Amino acid sequence: MKILLFLFCCTSLTGYCQTAGEFLKSGTAKQQAKDYKGAIADFTVAVKFNAKDDKAWYGLGLAKDSLRDYKAAMEAYTKAIALNADEAAPYKSRGYLREIMKDYHGAIEDYTDAVSINTKDIDGFISRGRVKDKVKDYMGAMTDYTRVIKIDSGYVSAYLNRGNTRNHLKDHNGAIADYNKAIDINPNYASAYFNRGLTEIALKQKAAGCLDLDKAVALGYEKAGEVIRKYCR
Repeated sequence: MKILLFLFCCTSLTGYCQTAGEFLKSGTAKQQAKDYKGAIADFTVAVKFNAKDDKAWYGLGLAKDSLRDYKAAMEAYTKAIALNADEAAPYKSRGYLREIMKDYHGAIEDYTDAVSINTKDIDGFISRGRVKDKVKDYMGAMTDYTRVIKIDSGYVSAYLNRGNTRNHLKDHNGAIADYNKAIDINPNYASAYFNRGLTEIALKQKAAGCLDLDKAVALGYEKAGEVIRKYCR
């Protein structure tokens, strides 16, 4: 097998032999260029060279994931984690895969492992908060979004997400305060205007709500037009 692999890797025309590291580098470049099939070919050779290369397994998982071969991606991520349990990225990628497959509790476990490894992992906390929202663990989601804001007070989507969660908890005034902050950070944040407008209408503040919905439409948020026709005409 090793002889066959060597012959596969070395071209007779140039005598050039690629190493496992070069296949890993090539696969990564192809992944970034969205040549997912080419990336899979390179990462597959890399793991044949070195079955204990967690980075090659992770790259293989990303490429399989990109082509929606979720079963194979899951297996590759799991292999990468088994080889190196101290790297956060494979947990997050597997967590997202579990999320889109609606294995929400499995996703939360993976995101929890990721933020345990890196306690300032904004993407990990945002992702875990999003899934907690989906399973109606609103207080848990609030905690995660607040953690993100403590890490980076300018992380605008954390305010939007926390505002949405406050609305689930019937804290409409708190939600508006979060949407206000999101708009302060990004005055062109259409989703924040839309959600603030809906909340204002729920609080019987129709004029203010319709102004926000108009702003959302002006910023390209098409769904706001439907709400305007229903509540503001």
